[in-house]
Amino acid sequence: MVDSSPGASPEAPRRSARLVLIGPPGAGKGTLAENLCSFSFDHISSGDIFRGHVRNQTPLGQRLGKSLANGQLVSDELTLETMKKWFWSRKPSQGFLLDGFPRTLSQAQAFDEWLESRSIKLDAVIHLHLQEEAVVKRIAYRRVCPKDGRVYHLLYNPPAREGICDDCGTELIQRPDDREPVIRERLRIYRQKTEPVLTYYREQGLLLTIHSEGHAADLAKTVEQKLQPFFAIR
Repeated sequence: MVDSSPGASPEAPRRSARLVLIGPPGAGKGTLAENLCSFSFDHISSGDIFRGHVRNQTPLGQRLGKSLANGQLVSDELTLETMKKWFWSRKPSQGFLLDGFPRTLSQAQAFDEWLESRSIKLDAVIHLHLQEEAVVKRIAYRRVCPKDGRVYHLLYNPPAREGICDDCGTELIQRPDDREPVIRERLRIYRQKTEPVLTYYREQGLLLTIHSEGHAADLAKTVEQKLQPFFAIR
């Protein structure tokens, strides 16, 4: 993983942060991570980790593949197995922004135990809120280059040639979990499983809820401003 704070000048002070980013699929979590320039962290996407295992056909990927294709949440057992390896491979001092984990209450509780075992505390939990129809519109029109991973949107960022990657000429695909029926199932499960996580972090005083409509750069500025009090009191 690389430091996901591009755009900040070398002289600009950046605070090492330990953050969790929660939101429905398509809420703009990855884009926000790329635009948070006031903080230093590694952007860790559990979804990217899972898809990497599936793409590379690892033993874990074979277990993950069916859940991803059907729009189901990966089981707590598989998720914790994967993310625990990530957690214990890092130095305690390293900043992170976790995108897509924890997704259930049991995962959040297990993560708190890991943090406590290394005397680490979260700085804040960013919750991006987006209405369901906006989520479907964002995701169902998404297309991906299977060779280099570049992502396009047929409405907002289409390729120059229909269905073809601008960079390498490879035919674009729609990921199985980007199809509308799968999206709506993912959203149903998100509401059912993830809402208790929001309550859990709200009760700890860590939750910051932001509506994620609008321009990505403006969203990042809003989040950075609203994060400051969380650091001031810790």
